[in-house]
Amino acid sequence: MPSKPNLLVLCVDCLREDCLASSASDTPFLDDFRASGLACEQLFATATTTTPAVASLLTGSYSERNGVHSLQHGRLDPEVPTLPGILGEHGWHTEALATGPLVAETGLDRGFDVYRHREEDESLFGDWRETAHDRLASLSEPFAAFVHCWELHEDIDVPAAYDEPAYGDTDYTRALSALDRELRDLVETLPENTLVAIHGDHGESITHRHNPLRLLGKSVRDAIRYYGGVDTRTMVGRLNRALDGLGPDIDDHFLENGHGENVFDFTTNVPFLLAGPGIDPATITAQTRQIDVLPTLLAALDIDVDAGTDAEMDGDALLPADDVTDRPAYIRACGASLHRTRNWARAIRHDGAKYIEYPDREWSAECYDLDADPQELASIEADRLAARLQRHLPTEELGDAERLDIDARLRDLGYL
Repeated sequence: MPSKPNLLVLCVDCLREDCLASSASDTPFLDDFRASGLACEQLFATATTTTPAVASLLTGSYSERNGVHSLQHGRLDPEVPTLPGILGEHGWHTEALATGPLVAETGLDRGFDVYRHREEDESLFGDWRETAHDRLASLSEPFAAFVHCWELHEDIDVPAAYDEPAYGDTDYTRALSALDRELRDLVETLPENTLVAIHGDHGESITHRHNPLRLLGKSVRDAIRYYGGVDTRTMVGRLNRALDGLGPDIDDHFLENGHGENVFDFTTNVPFLLAGPGIDPATITAQTRQIDVLPTLLAALDIDVDAGTDAEMDGDALLPADDVTDRPAYIRACGASLHRTRNWARAIRHDGAKYIEYPDREWSAECYDLDADPQELASIEADRLAARLQRHLPTEELGDAERLDIDARLRDLGYL
């Protein structure tokens, strides 16, 4: 057995914390995994679209520092340290099995000894299952592997054996039940001396996907707001208050769909679970951030980064768990479905409140009391609170970013 533990990071696209931590799906493996190691209940993604969220996961930094602004804007800054780069320097073999928009043009392949990108229909629900098992079983130790799973991303193909109410009320929750078994089988192929992290890049709106009224309402909203620049928030809030209850009992908003367009908790609160050698069972209820994942993995592997590397990270380790207190979470909505960068939003979630602003729109900022209004349906007038939260926004600017020539790939994925 090697002296250094192996590491597997399983990044499940669109994995919501609430659906994993509740009875919405049937997830015996993930339930046991959560109980056996470190679990974060209130960890928030840095963005609600895949590429910038994964960039923060791999660098421990926000987009303002790492250079990845959205799916198609910006590539990874070559000077920013990454998980595979750091582990490679310390003797690990590093390998990625990625899919979706995580193409090499983003720069996220940097630092990996091997970076394998597959088509999105190659999933653990199909023939790729054997490929994934064989590849992980053949890695030389010590290894650090990153596996990006696409099974919960729209359009979802639920395996027939799980397409029934016992496994959930939506395609998403049924697919999560099926994925639970596949992740169990994948983890069982690993050597005993392996740390396993399970994480969601961002969440997803799931309850009203195929409702024709929602499809019509959202199309009208999008045209008026994203192309016309009209502030539709008051109208949309009223519709959501009236119609949210039409679907399953899952936190969501009627007029939302998918991810990338908003910073609601159901698209930002994602699980982070870590189990394996040296990890004691613990649950962190304090608010934490996606940028804290990389420092935590390094701490779990007993890697001390030098001062220069540490200075490049915005996050802090979540170990020891007993010492973790609430941390302000910075979140951005920058999905391709917003159509133009001027429609991007950014937010701070801190101290039981959320502040949202639209830097390139002349719209007033929003402020929510999350204790009184966890669904974020009624913005409050609270200038002092807003000013206090605003101070937690990054001091760096996003600045200009190269527009990547990956439109054909994003169109195939349904983003454009």
